[in-house]
Amino acid sequence: MWILVVLAAAFPLAAQVSPYRIERAPSRITLDARLDEPAWRDATPVGDFIFNWFESGDREQTDARMLWDDDNLYVSWRCQDRHISAQVTERHGPVSRDDCVEIFISPNPAKVRNYYTFEINVIGTMLNRCRTDWWTGPPTWEPEGVQYRTTYHGRARKDESSDDREWIVELAIPLRNFARDAAHMPPRDGDEWRLNLQRTGGITNRQNSTWAPIAPPSKSFHTPESFGRVIFSTQVAAAPNAEAGRKLYNANCTACHGLDGAAGDRAPALGAQRRYLRRTEAELFDAIKAGIAGTLMPASPLPDSQVREIVGYIRSIRATAIDFAAPGDAALGREVFAGKGNCAACHMIGGRGGIIGPDLSNIAAERKYEDLRAALTVAKPVPPRGFQPVRVTLRDGRRVRGVIKNENNFSLQVLGTDDKLHLIDRSQAASVEYEKQSLMPADYGKKLTPAELTGVLAYLSTQSRRRAE
Repeated sequence: MWILVVLAAAFPLAAQVSPYRIERAPSRITLDARLDEPAWRDATPVGDFIFNWFESGDREQTDARMLWDDDNLYVSWRCQDRHISAQVTERHGPVSRDDCVEIFISPNPAKVRNYYTFEINVIGTMLNRCRTDWWTGPPTWEPEGVQYRTTYHGRARKDESSDDREWIVELAIPLRNFARDAAHMPPRDGDEWRLNLQRTGGITNRQNSTWAPIAPPSKSFHTPESFGRVIFSTQVAAAPNAEAGRKLYNANCTACHGLDGAAGDRAPALGAQRRYLRRTEAELFDAIKAGIAGTLMPASPLPDSQVREIVGYIRSIRATAIDFAAPGDAALGREVFAGKGNCAACHMIGGRGGIIGPDLSNIAAERKYEDLRAALTVAKPVPPRGFQPVRVTLRDGRRVRGVIKNENNFSLQVLGTDDKLHLIDRSQAASVEYEKQSLMPADYGKKLTPAELTGVLAYLSTQSRRRAE
């Protein structure tokens, strides 16, 4: 036993957390505290935070991820929190009194005590320190070019609310801030830094948690010897292998759920078109890894990497167009939608356009990408329900063409191609002709160039009232 104690003391506690590979961002990241870019969705979470000095309360977890490119280190925190509060608005103020996230970075593992701090509260106030052997300025520090956004960014204060569920911080730190300490700038494949990610603050259920555990007896985040290892990788962050996830799912989950996401004998279909309580990657991962208390859903013994592949598969069979980055030029697609394609004559987006066709303001959250392509290129054998085309010739010679919105033995309600609702008594109609083909053209594959078609699909794939999951 004495030997084990000596060995534990000889190796830093940072060795007890696996090194995290920071992969390159595959696309541009917009700092908006939404985390809906494919880059964030496909980035690997650092893993559960450790509650080093836990005494009581709820251990509210944090989903943190990191990415990089030649200019910036990107960090995101998604914080579970049912009691969100903040009131410090002064630059370099005591933000750790509020709900707050932090990252402490040491770019040179050989000089781990040279480190930089970035602390941001839930309303967007930041505190920075430069604790290095070369800094001779004041206790606080002004890094260059840092950009970030929080869920409640810019508020004068955030008080606790019964609606509180989570909050997000999204941060971009220019790598040039670390040029004095880093071996290479920008980092090279395999370069190692040391850092820790933290979370603290709040009034109710105040907890202190970190990615890398902090070695006792220290009770301070400022313990660089406990920083975890991160390794820069030139590999681009990519989505989990959905086919590998399908095989794992079918091998491990079908005792209750059905094959390939279908309904099983004891559990629901996970790929059906329905509402789900657990939709995000973090929620699905937690449900599989830890199980669901009070239900038959058990905890999984699979390693985290395989659980993530199962999560990736479940998300792939549920995914709609908003959940994946569509190829094509969305700006070009918007022009074609309003111009050459004449789509806006029938469809509305964001309150603008025609009304005879479905409103497409949320289409990317309702339909799969393949369904959108088929709608533009494949003729439907029968018109969709609620959009039956009709031609009505009235006894006075007037003609109305449109789609039927309601009808019975005595009357018709027709939404006309003139965007007007026509109320027609059948006794006034000389003829009513029900058309066999939908008013929706299905020849855009011929009418548009390949670039224009993929552009329209890319534009439609951004139309959602919810963020990507």
